[in-house]
Amino acid sequence: MNYTNYTAADRQAVANAPVRGASPAMLAWIDANPAEYQWLTDSADSFDFAASLLSSLRKWGRLTDNQLGAVQRILAKRKLQSTRHAAAPAVSLEPVEQAFAKAKAAGILRPKLRLDVFTFSPAPDTGKNAGAIYVKEGETYLGKVVGGKLFAVASCTVDQEQSIVSVSRDPMQAAIAYGKEFGKCSVCARTLSDPESIARGIGPICADRFGW
Repeated sequence: MNYTNYTAADRQAVANAPVRGASPAMLAWIDANPAEYQWLTDSADSFDFAASLLSSLRKWGRLTDNQLGAVQRILAKRKLQSTRHAAAPAVSLEPVEQAFAKAKAAGILRPKLRLDVFTFSPAPDTGKNAGAIYVKEGETYLGKVVGGKLFAVASCTVDQEQSIVSVSRDPMQAAIAYGKEFGKCSVCARTLSDPESIARGIGPICADRFGW
């Protein structure tokens, strides 16, 4: 059976198959790789790749070196993410959240703030990350802020994390600094051309919509 065609019932059956009756080779493999086996059994009912590997393990009594390496890379990545999330820096985003709330109330459906080199945007209200604020640098996703903590992706550097926390403390001043440095409004990204807007570092309409 091709694992990409596994049904939910197939995956559940593979995950629930008993260890009793397993070959001595399989039992020896489980004893040598307990964390990997635990991941296989935990994941097989929802992840086709894990279901396929678990089926192979029960058939042959072992995984190939490449298969085992793939599982170990998944576990290493999860461990790294778990460690980073446990140590996620606290971010006070209340001022940013308030600014986004005012912008939405003013009719901006998908508000954004460009602060320093980062772009902040609220997650969709109906999605699985409702309430979170996404952070990007250019087109690169760096992480999200949930419950006052920054959950950065593995590629986000420590310097980037620190900069995100720094600009989040006072979004209005960070928005003004962005406008003066780049010559563009941090809200709409349009070039500031009016002398007053250039002096303020932000367009008056956008500033008003964000409550500034």
